[in-house]
Amino acid sequence: MILGQKIAIPSVDKCHQIPAYYALPDHKPKGVIVVIPEIFGLNSGIRWRVDRWAKAGYFAIAADLFWKIAPEVELDPDLPEEMQQAMLYYQKLENEAALATVEAAIQYARSKQPDCKIATVGYCLGGFLSFILAARKKVDAAVCYYAVDIDQHLSEIKADHPPLLLHFGDHDNFVSEQAIKTIRSAFAEQKQALLYVYPEAGHGFATEKGKRRAEKSAELADQRSLDFIERNL
Repeated sequence: MILGQKIAIPSVDKCHQIPAYYALPDHKPKGVIVVIPEIFGLNSGIRWRVDRWAKAGYFAIAADLFWKIAPEVELDPDLPEEMQQAMLYYQKLENEAALATVEAAIQYARSKQPDCKIATVGYCLGGFLSFILAARKKVDAAVCYYAVDIDQHLSEIKADHPPLLLHFGDHDNFVSEQAIKTIRSAFAEQKQALLYVYPEAGHGFATEKGKRRAEKSAELADQRSLDFIERNL
């Protein structure tokens, strides 16, 4: 049985310790999956995703994006007051600081599994960060679930980017239909970029539990993500 654990990993500059959660497979890892959270901390949903990737045969890890603002906070998006709290933390978080946190997780994973390829799998803000890391060629593949603001940063990614998989719901109140069209158009001629839009699915449709989950869309997106990772790692 796969059971992850909380750990602390060194920051990129080695001056701080960052809360994280990781899990190991029962055998030699097929690769590394860095799970990038939404804006709700290392909550049970993120930990379940880490465990799930370990069960699939990967070294999996997620780092706490809010470690400087509210370390080890766990929030529930279905509770209005906690959603509001998450949005306040999000407004305080700078993209480069968040990217540095994910890079710390990548560095830690690489130190433990130096022979493995690495992919990021991110959700919402984490999806955006996953996209940027692919654009900067920091990873070997990237999966982005309902990533915000990608349409505003398409100039950052080059034609020779790593394999990229994008999931969006067609009822997303944070990613507009026009934004999805813009993103689809930008990647229309690129075979290493896949984009799927899920009908009747809103923002957070692939969450592990709660009101936002759209069961059929979540299962299909997760299977596509697994197939994509299997091909590319």
